[in-house]
Amino acid sequence: MDKKVNVHEGHRARMRKRFRETGFEGFNEHEVIEMLLFYACPRKDTNALAHTLIDRFGSIAGIMDADYEELVKIKGITENAATLFKMIPKFLPLYYNSKSEERSFSNSDELKKMFSTYFVGLKHEEFRLACFDNNFRMISNILISSGAPSSTAINIRKIIEEALRTKAAFVAVAHNHPHGDSLASNEDINATRQINAAMQLISVELIDHVIVSETHTVSMRQLGYSNLFS
Repeated sequence: MDKKVNVHEGHRARMRKRFRETGFEGFNEHEVIEMLLFYACPRKDTNALAHTLIDRFGSIAGIMDADYEELVKIKGITENAATLFKMIPKFLPLYYNSKSEERSFSNSDELKKMFSTYFVGLKHEEFRLACFDNNFRMISNILISSGAPSSTAINIRKIIEEALRTKAAFVAVAHNHPHGDSLASNEDINATRQINAAMQLISVELIDHVIVSETHTVSMRQLGYSNLFS
């Protein structure tokens, strides 16, 4: 038993050294999962388990997006391992925002990068609001509503209250299309028009509406709907 553990430790040490030198550059998907499992399954051979997960869920994204209940059905996947996989996508916006405290979000490309982190792995639609000061520094980023797989209600009153609470000069909104493309629907256009009208009443400027799909993130302003933000 001790000899087997030592073999695993030698392999793990080599993997950690490789990561320190190159990051995940050159790693296969199963090797990335194998290495993550080092920290949830300290005394198991995680190589075979990583292959099983990739075979079952298809990719790293498939594993991270899988339901917790489906993950723990896999023999060898502990509660700790399943929780680790579910934590990683939720960690991304926290990491991004912790680096963004002094960043200016004055252009649509920065808004798309920022908002896209909030929708990783979601299977239902959510609608978010970000508030900014006069220098386009983010003051808050909150969930306005959460809906079914294909729709979510937009709470105009909550948007107004948050903009007033934060004394925002500018706001931007975003939502996801979890099972569709990133094109703006008629509902998206109408919602943007309503939000813009509400913001004008309180002298706050709506600067963009970002739409996030599984494969693309787009700005309605960049798509040619700039008339909705005047």
